[in-house]
Amino acid sequence: METITEKIEKCAKCGKEKKASEGVYILEGSTFCCKECCGDPSKNEHKEKKSNVCEFC
Repeated sequence: METITEKIEKCAKCGKEKKASEGVYILEGSTFCCKECCGDPSKNEHKEKKSNVCEFC
């Protein structure tokens, strides 16, 4: 039986380690940012100018 483990990434903004599914890759995929810091792009949160949203956008 094969176990599938999800890749762990470190958020560029807060520095916490999160599962890859808990964030997004920004700056042309070179940087990982968690959804808490950068928002959820599926809800267009990453383009809104509000607190706790990615300053990279």
